Amino acid sequence: MKKSLLAIALVPLFLNAQSLIGGSNIVKVNLSSLALGSYSVSYERKILPHITASLNINDMPKRGLPFQNTVENYASSSFIDYGNTQVGNFSITPELRLYVIGAGHGFYVAPYARFSNMDLNVPLKYSYQSQNGATINKSVDLSGNIKATSGGLMIGTQHQLFKKVVIDIWILGGHYGSCNGNLTAPYTPTDNNPNSPTSVNERAGIQAALNTINPSPFKVNGTVSQTSTSATAALNVSGPWVGVRALGINVGIRF
Repeated sequence: MKKSLLAIALVPLFLNAQSLIGGSNIVKVNLSSLALGSYSVSYERKILPHITASLNINDMPKRGLPFQNTVENYASSSFIDYGNTQVGNFSITPELRLYVIGAGHGFYVAPYARFSNMDLNVPLKYSYQSQNGATINKSVDLSGNIKATSGGLMIGTQHQLFKKVVIDIWILGGHYGSCNGNLTAPYTPTDNNPNSPTSVNERAGIQAALNTINPSPFKVNGTVSQTSTSATAALNVSGPWVGVRALGINVGIRF
């Protein structure tokens, strides 16, 4: 009887010790991100018996637009060249993990913050009439960054596979915040005289194309300016930012 009671009393200590096999630090690679063409690494360290601190860095190199059909239906502008749009993303995600069994082992709840920077290049098609009445079709390349700050909550589970190898599964999480950014497109006007009818028509053509970009609930403001030495189209974007973290499979080394 005494031995049974002693064994029961030692179970929590044993489970907590299991979470420390190999050390209090873990470096992990997200295999799910690799499959989607981005690179995601995390560092996690025990700070209290049931709490760890973690930092994730994710980098998606600039490439063609993911989920192009969905984005095209959402943005609903026929002036954007979606096939040649390029997007990249870099994010830093600090989080605290609250483990049920012990730090670094088993089910956890993780409040987190995310700071992201999206790098965009968006070709915009437009048309206008020249001074002699001919229709001219051209395009400008809007490029720039949209930065977002958000906070969220995720649940997951982490287990030891071997003495120093762990698997960390992000079950489901989401974050909400805000974003703001500017895209600009210096362009070469057909006529360097900003007051000529051709220049006025060209700016009106670009402005009309910018005005078709209205991805609610984002606020979008497009402007066009021209002087005798330069011409620029610009787009300011701001609004809410929503993201999901789910079904992420991470493999790491404990040390």
